[in-house]
Amino acid sequence: MISGFWFLMIIISLLVLPLLYGMLRDFFGGNTNRFYGDELNKQRRTKKEEAYDKAHEKTARYYERGGSGGDGAP
Repeated sequence: MISGFWFLMIIISLLVLPLLYGMLRDFFGGNTNRFYGDELNKQRRTKKEEAYDKAHEKTARYYERGGSGGDGAP
């Protein structure tokens, strides 16, 4: 029968080994998920963002004119 100490050590090692493996992979350059293109992705706009900005501009112009008609005519 396994003693309590060894049982505890096995449980702890099962929790720690994946973390240790990930840290060693990262340290030795095995981690390829580095977000190098993150700055480029920040410049790209989705269709949803463009539609939001377009609607926001129309709404802002509407309220700047004091709420008059949507085509700019009072």
